[in-house]
Amino acid sequence: MNDFLDYIEHFWISLSSFPFVIQIAIFFIFFSCTATFTFMVVVFAVRREKARREKIVRELRPRIFSFLRNILISKDAYSEDEVLDMFVENFGNLTKKTYISLIPTLEDVVKQEKHQLESHNYDSIIRGLNIDEYLEKRLDFSNTRIRLRAFQSLSRLDLTISDSKILPHTYSKNASLRKESRSSYVGVSNNEPFKFFDQDNDLNQWDQISLLQQFVLHHKDNLPNFSKWIKYSDDEEQIKFFIKLVAYFGQDTSVDSLSEYLEHPSHSVRREAILAIGKMQVKSKENKLIKMYFTQPLICQNAIIEAISYIDSGKSIGFLKTAYEMASSHDTKKLIAEVIYLYGKSGRAYFEELSRTETGFNLLILEHVKNPLIQSSLRNHHESKQKKEGYSMVDVDIKTKINQENIPPINP
Repeated sequence: MNDFLDYIEHFWISLSSFPFVIQIAIFFIFFSCTATFTFMVVVFAVRREKARREKIVRELRPRIFSFLRNILISKDAYSEDEVLDMFVENFGNLTKKTYISLIPTLEDVVKQEKHQLESHNYDSIIRGLNIDEYLEKRLDFSNTRIRLRAFQSLSRLDLTISDSKILPHTYSKNASLRKESRSSYVGVSNNEPFKFFDQDNDLNQWDQISLLQQFVLHHKDNLPNFSKWIKYSDDEEQIKFFIKLVAYFGQDTSVDSLSEYLEHPSHSVRREAILAIGKMQVKSKENKLIKMYFTQPLICQNAIIEAISYIDSGKSIGFLKTAYEMASSHDTKKLIAEVIYLYGKSGRAYFEELSRTETGFNLLILEHVKNPLIQSSLRNHHESKQKKEGYSMVDVDIKTKINQENIPPINP
């Protein structure tokens, strides 16, 4: 040991005699080697921990899944103590190691058996295995990733906890934690779940998807009126999100608020309002959309074409003909051609007429639209609508050709 210390002392004395540039170079080499070694150790530790967790989940998941599902779907009512005793008998005492597999496995069971969330046995599983207490404790961890996962698990398992546990995180300086906690607050709060909608929340696409899931999971039967946030919010992204929610949940009472946003200065907000009116099939606004079509930017024009397709009143084929003839963009022409193709008998008849008269690239557009292998949101919408009404696009094709050829249909 003394020899090693003597060597270090000799090296340090020798280093001080080197030129300053050499000293700096040696320092950076030493620093780089130390940083690289530290990084490799951290990576190794993280990978080892991940492999350990995956091994635990892989070994226990099938058995825990069957155990939890059998209790959940059982016609017999189990108490909290009975669930705990059965779990201990099969898997041993509840430990941190057990929860590594238990929580994600329970999430999978809940995803498969959503209709059982209100059952007595589900409450017995949650309380008997202390799921809610375990997740609440993880909200107090310093590791942000652990807290994010805890919020996500609380939401997926449809668990409610005290506001005092969530609120501190909803004002966190960490943007990811703040957004996730506010999203989870909508689902897991016992008091004022929508309070943060009165503020600007800087919502990106992923945040919007997460919030929509919260509404579907927890508030589908008790939705707030979104129009108040549409009217009083100054955040464009938040306004567009609430417009989408109005359309998704079909809130007819918000139609007047949507109509006001047809004149909004922002093209993107105006586009969302147009699409929402279309998806809600507000036929009283169809003429207004047609009148404003030729004064709108391209994204709003395309939205109006889509809205006409969603409304599907059968009265706008003349407008669609004019829009198709005046379209200068190939993408717009394709969209209008698809809407004409899907626009009932009159639309299909005009589409067939175009197929006989168009040439070159326009004819390729029509062939593209007709191809049943090429799916689109509009095609899927109309196909699902036709299935509900008991006929298909093939039936429309046959009837159109019969009308064109003036051949009487053959009755079976």
